[in-house]
Amino acid sequence: MSAMNFLFRKPHFPLIIDTGYGLLGAKSWALCEKRLAKITFPDMAPRDVIDSTAEAFSLYPEHLVFSPLTFKKRWTKAAIIDLYNGQKGPERPEYPTTSLGNKSLEKWSRTSWTCLSRQ
Repeated sequence: MSAMNFLFRKPHFPLIIDTGYGLLGAKSWALCEKRLAKITFPDMAPRDVIDSTAEAFSLYPEHLVFSPLTFKKRWTKAAIIDLYNGQKGPERPEYPTTSLGNKSLEKWSRTSWTCLSRQ
């Protein structure tokens, strides 16, 4: 596996990455590289990546490049929760979409990452 790169700028850690099989959490660049090295992508389509500020990035698996050039620029709390609930494993709890205004976007993304990092 080749080294991972960035196009224009790095995402802010922690990250949530949609691998095509499920979601992956990464707290650091080293952990991200380690976890992605174990994954065989089902195809080379760009993957959604959400950084800690809820900015949208794409991961291009063929070249292992993270890029902020994506149609979706920002993720909302509801969209992050829907993504998580749609791809969580059977042993993981489902996040309710009620009372979204009570928690900041950063708290939701960090909470999601914490749950995903227990893999």
